Amino acid sequence: MTDTTHEKALIIMAHGSRRAAANEEFFNLVKRIGSEMSGSAEKYSVVMPALLEQAPPTLLQVCQNLPDSVSDIHVYPLFFNQGRHVEKDIPAQVAEVMDALPEKTVELLNYFGQSEGLATLVLDHISEQSS
Repeated sequence: MTDTTHEKALIIMAHGSRRAAANEEFFNLVKRIGSEMSGSAEKYSVVMPALLEQAPPTLLQVCQNLPDSVSDIHVYPLFFNQGRHVEKDIPAQVAEVMDALPEKTVELLNYFGQSEGLATLVLDHISEQSS
């Protein structure tokens, strides 16, 4: 029998846009990440998108709508730089979630720009386009 009391959710955050097509592109990326992650060692029962500003869903909205079985929430900022959003705005939204949902454990993961493999990923993407 599976213990459902400690399920984890991964919430991937992006900036958000006034353009619905831009947000939809991000939502589709998160859906693909969730699909590819389903067989990985890191087990998340839920992988959802959240937007910092410009459009819903906000981090709080997403977290409030998670299944009751989710006890741990990991927030992953899909941002390149440690600007104001990464340094202040996202931690403030995480704190808001912690206040609103004290029964949940919320962890803010390192933002995407801190990834050691980022330079290689960029170079690979460039070489795919160059001849």
